[in-house]
Amino acid sequence: MAGAVSGRAALGLACLLAAGPCGAASWQADGQSGELRFTAVQAGAKFTGRFTRFRVALDLDPAAPAQGLLEVTVDTGSADTADGERDAVLASQDFFWTEKHPQAVYRAKGFRVDGKGYIAEGDLTLRGVTRPVAVRFTVKPGARRTVMKGGARIGRLEFGVGQGDWADTTWVADAVEIAFELRLRPATAAASP
Repeated sequence: MAGAVSGRAALGLACLLAAGPCGAASWQADGQSGELRFTAVQAGAKFTGRFTRFRVALDLDPAAPAQGLLEVTVDTGSADTADGERDAVLASQDFFWTEKHPQAVYRAKGFRVDGKGYIAEGDLTLRGVTRPVAVRFTVKPGARRTVMKGGARIGRLEFGVGQGDWADTTWVADAVEIAFELRLRPATAAASP
């Protein structure tokens, strides 16, 4: 049994390396195995924050990327910018409104190959608003871990993030950069003790 499991893991690694005709691999990551950051501009200065609680599920067959699936669920209340006052404002009704919208969800079905990586064209639901968002990413297997890296750019006002005076982009810019680096593990790992 152990030989069969390690054989499947080796086959999955070979598929990713060769990008050949192999079956899809299912991966997962979370706040304990990666980083999900956001960068914005406030009062002319960049600041970076991160979400500490999130879940990522990725299904990818390099031979058939159009069949791929990506789902990301983020606990909006886990935003951490290392500034307690700013974090409280982000959780408020004016921004994420975490009391009413505790999660943001991104779902994409099918990827396009772009150079050495992929583009996922999916939908992001944030603060109860759903909009299309393109996410660029790469998946690179290594000797010890498989790493997924990428990012996206969103306009916060499209999702109603920043109400009232906060809708004025002279104080907080509209563009927000999202970046992630995840140490993927096989989805079946969750079932192991």
